[in-house]
Amino acid sequence: MDFFDRQVAARKSSKFLVVFFVIGVLGIAGLVGVLASWVMMKLEPGYYPMMDTSIIYKVGGATLILILLGSLFKTMSLGAGGSAVARSLGGHRINPDSADIHERVLLNVVEEMSIACGVAVPEVYMLEDEHGINAFAAGRTTSDAVIGVTRGCVRRLTRDELQGVIAHEFSHILNGDMRLNLRLIGLLFGILMIALCGRAALYAMPRSSSRSKDDGKARLVILLVGLALLIIGYLGVFMANLIKAAVSRQREYLADASAVQFTRNPQGIGGALKKIGGFAEGSRLSSHKAEEASHMFFSHGMKAAMFNAFATHPPIDERIRAIDPQWNGTYSEADVVIPLQGGASSPAAPGIASLAGANASGRTHPAVSELAERTPVVGVLDHVGEITSGHVGHARQLHVLISGDLLAAARSEGGSKALVLAMLLSGEESLRIVELEKLKKAGIHLDTHLTCTDCLNELAVLHSSLKIPLIDLAIPSLRRMDPGEYEHFLFLMNVLIESDRQVDLFEFMLQRIVRRHLDIHFNRHKASEDRYKSAAVLVDEISVLISSLAGLSSEDQASVKAAFAAGAAEIEPVIGRELPFKQASVCGLQHIDSALSRVEHAIAPVKKVILNACGKAVVADGMIAAQEAELLRAIADALDCPIPPFVSPE
Repeated sequence: MDFFDRQVAARKSSKFLVVFFVIGVLGIAGLVGVLASWVMMKLEPGYYPMMDTSIIYKVGGATLILILLGSLFKTMSLGAGGSAVARSLGGHRINPDSADIHERVLLNVVEEMSIACGVAVPEVYMLEDEHGINAFAAGRTTSDAVIGVTRGCVRRLTRDELQGVIAHEFSHILNGDMRLNLRLIGLLFGILMIALCGRAALYAMPRSSSRSKDDGKARLVILLVGLALLIIGYLGVFMANLIKAAVSRQREYLADASAVQFTRNPQGIGGALKKIGGFAEGSRLSSHKAEEASHMFFSHGMKAAMFNAFATHPPIDERIRAIDPQWNGTYSEADVVIPLQGGASSPAAPGIASLAGANASGRTHPAVSELAERTPVVGVLDHVGEITSGHVGHARQLHVLISGDLLAAARSEGGSKALVLAMLLSGEESLRIVELEKLKKAGIHLDTHLTCTDCLNELAVLHSSLKIPLIDLAIPSLRRMDPGEYEHFLFLMNVLIESDRQVDLFEFMLQRIVRRHLDIHFNRHKASEDRYKSAAVLVDEISVLISSLAGLSSEDQASVKAAFAAGAAEIEPVIGRELPFKQASVCGLQHIDSALSRVEHAIAPVKKVILNACGKAVVADGMIAAQEAELLRAIADALDCPIPPFVSPE
């Protein structure tokens, strides 16, 4: 399955879950109604429930409302996305500029994997008090995703093993598993409400000290009701856990296989699993919230299930053998803390060290300029949502080529704001001076955060192939602003963009990516919903996007028409008619922005067709230019379809 098929599969699994949830809830409500009828029969002599079923409907209806309200409450409490899950498990957010050596290695691995995937760097949370080896990915979209890791994980795994675990979690991000997992937590909590009510009834029972016959009878009824509610509630949870296991287990195998594909190192994730098997603490978490989030973890975070069918994860030995068929059954030693020496950065791939040395000033190395100016690309969209070891290696190279000063700025709150604003400065010296004065009057002194001697000059000549990952690296630090600071930051971005009375393509892409990933965080924008189920209702928008990309490919009208025809050929069989070509006058950035605001609400199969058509237009001449890459990235980002760096196929 490709990226889009996996998204569809995730949504089908979600619908499957909802259907069984409804069946389970109706069954529980009916049982509680019958229980209420039985209680009435015991309390009121002469009451015959078979002759009066109103009590069953009333109590059953009230139970149904209680469950739905419980699920709604839990779902709303998870509205903040992955960060809400991480905090509930006792996690704290790791500052991007952390000096802790284990945290630096972890952040470095997450940054590289994000660049390789073409997504904004997620926030990273540390579960400080958890000594087991475990991790999770949580969120609704890539914009509010987080990676959570236990302290035991970063202390006891080598860098390669840690990379295997993080690659596994990124697979969950790319496969659309996170939204499904959040929905599971919300729905299960509603069912658990019945068991909680039974527990509350049992706790309340001993408060009465009266020994009258009636009181003793009432206490007996409360005891029986409480026990019955506990049994009914946990039967519901039992059923829900079976569904959770059925949904989760195959996805764990897929994520393991993806981690091997991403890193081309079976010993990475395989070594992590072997250490979990050989570690006394295993992958267990001590948090009382671990049970409701167990299906999110890298490995089962609870004690071994009574029956294998209840486990949300396949057995460790089965996962290891799927990765390493020659495994001899021996687990690895994990009781020793891995000593990490100053190497927070990943080792450079062969040939990269020389590039890094040549780029000590932070300026774009010629190899990168050549790569991005006009690069031959075959199957530019073949790896949407899928990365290879080639993408990971390329991400390492980009990571090394970005100067240390710029990386340091991206990892601090003030520096990340200064970095984004500096990218919007005019290339014209006189206008640039005016813009810098405006920023100073607004209280922003770029030189305070961009401390290297030629930092602004470095940004001015830095190629967009390096600016794009630099923006992604800055996102976690930008999230540390408070809402008022964010409003002011958006205002300053607009001031710089409008200062020269025109918006270029890079400025458009930068503003759109920053806002898409931060608006959700600051509750200014909700995650897109599937609204358009057919490409036919988006003909004008699709036409604008393909015409715009075709117009960037060449100044020769014949070449432009050929590029448009290549993209149109992909979409016309789907919409059943000819796609109209749009002139440049109706393909401005404002028109593109309006088009993206609609196509982002399309379902996954429609997004696939649109993105493939855009890709066909871009590579019609066998090459991809920097501006084409920038616009294609903006389109893919709006569709929540991550595109890895453009590299030659392996």
